[in-house]
Amino acid sequence: MMYLRGVRRPTLLAALFVVLVDVALLVGVFTSLLGAGPPTSAHGSSPVAPPQGTTTTSTSPSSSNAHYQPLRVRPPQSAVERAVNQAMAKKSLPGLAVLATETFPPPATSATLRAIDAPDAQSSTLYAIAFTQELLDRDFATSTRDGLLAWANDNNAPNTLTGLPTALSSKVLCVSLTTGSSPVPTAQAWTLLAKTRTTWRVSGLVVSVNPVWTQAMNSGWTSVDPLMVIYDVSGLLTVTMLGHSPVVESIAFALTLGGASLHSGYGAVALNYWTVN
Repeated sequence: MMYLRGVRRPTLLAALFVVLVDVALLVGVFTSLLGAGPPTSAHGSSPVAPPQGTTTTSTSPSSSNAHYQPLRVRPPQSAVERAVNQAMAKKSLPGLAVLATETFPPPATSATLRAIDAPDAQSSTLYAIAFTQELLDRDFATSTRDGLLAWANDNNAPNTLTGLPTALSSKVLCVSLTTGSSPVPTAQAWTLLAKTRTTWRVSGLVVSVNPVWTQAMNSGWTSVDPLMVIYDVSGLLTVTMLGHSPVVESIAFALTLGGASLHSGYGAVALNYWTVN
């Protein structure tokens, strides 16, 4: 299943990607260095109110509002907050010019790649499941790679963790889907999967809050995006190829969510640590 397991791309962009979306590990390091503060709740299955002591900097109107902006808060500048934010901003500087050159299809949905239902976008766990199902339930002969990336762009949430410029922060999801180990095949692999009439179907999804994210919340650090949460997602992927018996693989990955760029509720910031067993 070489096309299922993803292709690693040892480029500068891949190295930059690790810095941009591996922030959970960075937060974990600072949590251990600075010590745990008073416990706070990890994000649950519904939209999250701004943490106490924060200042709201924008609102979340409906997606029909042309001036819609994701909800942002201004956390108190505690020692933990400053240390973690400064470290993440510093780590994001190398290679930004490379990220700036990346281009992806503009946001779009289609009959084969539908918009996630609005009620599901208001619940983090329902959104994570719906996003995963739409991403991985693939008939390669009737959909295109560009169409999938356009759909991902329609679902993206900006990465607020590393102080990236707005134009770059909304590219992180598509970068995560096209760099390193990923469930999105290369263009060449997609063509082969279409020719062999390969289909994927996902089932048995389990979603849980990543423990490092919980640790970060308990340290006293607060994200400026009150909807941000990192989930561990696992399940089964059934791969069917014309003329062959179906093969069932176990899959797992980390899915970072946040306030969506183009509609109210949740969107996807990045998908990383894609593994297949």
